[in-house]
Amino acid sequence: MSLKNDLQADALLLGTALIWGLAFVFQSTAMDHVGPITFVFGRFIIATLAILPIWFLMEKPTQVVSSHGADKEAFKLGIIMAVGMLLQQIGLLYTTVGRAGFLTALYIVFVPLLGLFMGSKTQWPTWMGVGLSVIGLYFLSRINTNAFFIGDGLMLLSAITWALHVIFTGRVANRISIFRLMFLQFAVVSLISGLAMLIFEYWDWDAVKAASESFLFVGVVSSCIGFSLLVLGMRTAPASHTALILSFEALFAALAGWWILNQHLTSAELLGCGFILLAGLVSQVRLFIKPKSTPRTSTEAD
Repeated sequence: MSLKNDLQADALLLGTALIWGLAFVFQSTAMDHVGPITFVFGRFIIATLAILPIWFLMEKPTQVVSSHGADKEAFKLGIIMAVGMLLQQIGLLYTTVGRAGFLTALYIVFVPLLGLFMGSKTQWPTWMGVGLSVIGLYFLSRINTNAFFIGDGLMLLSAITWALHVIFTGRVANRISIFRLMFLQFAVVSLISGLAMLIFEYWDWDAVKAASESFLFVGVVSSCIGFSLLVLGMRTAPASHTALILSFEALFAALAGWWILNQHLTSAELLGCGFILLAGLVSQVRLFIKPKSTPRTSTEAD
């Protein structure tokens, strides 16, 4: 791949990280007007409608829903996404944007760690990443114990859910269009969060109008454009670039929380966030190490 293509792919991934980092601000400010479940419902109703023209423009599908096995897997992924989004959104009620971004980034550590329980081999970088993340959480939890267990605990559960989402997405991604996968997942999240909203919250049009800017940014820019940029970038970017650049989502979230919401991180919190970011990068260090090439024997198949 040429240097130009490398830079283009990295720029797309960096754009994704920036959009997703900024999204934490809009997710947080929206709850000045609406409840977390209502926000998730509104966000994914918009995302479901917004992804349709992108899907038809990119792939021109002839059928929206089918009985194909991959569609069933997409529905299951939608359930996982719904749980992750609800945990993350509720957690933002009790923690800062910066801390939420760094704790969410722990999914990079949880992906290979959870793979251990699913029969995958876990190498030493993962265990080092786990150790660094525990140190980071120690510095974060010393700030405010109550806030940690309520807000940050929900963020940790959300990160575990996103790790499961990544693992199961990898198993189905080659059997279904990525835009079809996004549409079906968004629709499932809309349905689940809509039912939860009817039980635990209520729809207030005045409140929704007040939060319309947040709904549009997260529903269209973050959910649809962000995922589309990710797909385009990952088509040509090496795995090492993807892991490194997407980790900047946490940094962008912290900067956005400081710049827009005036949410300052203390020295101890910054140190804890630094350990968490380092944990995510260390856990993926194997992606940056090129395996040694071995001479090919005559018995190896072409």
